[in-house]
Amino acid sequence: MSTTARRAGIVAALVSSAALITPAFAGALPTGSLGSDDTAPGFTCSEMSTETTTNGWSIPFADEKDQTASYSAENVLDTDGSLELAVDGVTDRSVSYHSAGSITLADAAAKEIGFSERAVSTSAAFQLRLTGTTNPADNGFTTLVWVPSQNGAPVTDDAVEHENIQDGLWWSTRTIGGAVKGVPTSLDAIVEANPDATVEHYGVSVGTGSSASNVFVDAVKFNGCTTNFAKKDAEPETGTGSLGNLFGSLS
Repeated sequence: MSTTARRAGIVAALVSSAALITPAFAGALPTGSLGSDDTAPGFTCSEMSTETTTNGWSIPFADEKDQTASYSAENVLDTDGSLELAVDGVTDRSVSYHSAGSITLADAAAKEIGFSERAVSTSAAFQLRLTGTTNPADNGFTTLVWVPSQNGAPVTDDAVEHENIQDGLWWSTRTIGGAVKGVPTSLDAIVEANPDATVEHYGVSVGTGSSASNVFVDAVKFNGCTTNFAKKDAEPETGTGSLGNLFGSLS
């Protein structure tokens, strides 16, 4: 066989192999584990959110559109930045949400909820915006709020990880089954009394009543997904093992 024919045969084999491999990687799950997914149908996991690629983190509600958060180069636990919740005084508020895909509250409470933060004079809260509760108005709407100070977490300028906060105390913005408005109670009690409740959005906030402060949030955990907040998009990876290099090395 001539050298030219032998090269053509090798190239054809490599291209055929690449065609078989590519579809498997193209269909890989967003969690990075091929063949398994802990997130619920309808829920989209955003593993990264940056200033230029927010990946669904925003304020979708008209009455809160001026309460925007921003992206900062300041770090919490990693080195690529964080989400900054800044308020100028007690009448100000800063928040960011992500869609929860209408998963059931029971399913959400069965997995870890948490986040990390670094703050000076105040701290961030975690929110679950629900529909389908026993509240007779507004399609059963309410918001459940987890606050560090009501769960024994200190305010410090060191990085703090709030882990498994689904096991802590939450208060509801409206009176619903298992929870009187504004009174901290267990999430389990709320789940039991509201079997039809679904989570429409989840998010983090610094609310009204807080003194002027800047809170940096990262590693938000919900429904098996951890979102890393960063100031900039990651630099694109450059590989050296392309088919082009292989073709060029044949001799």
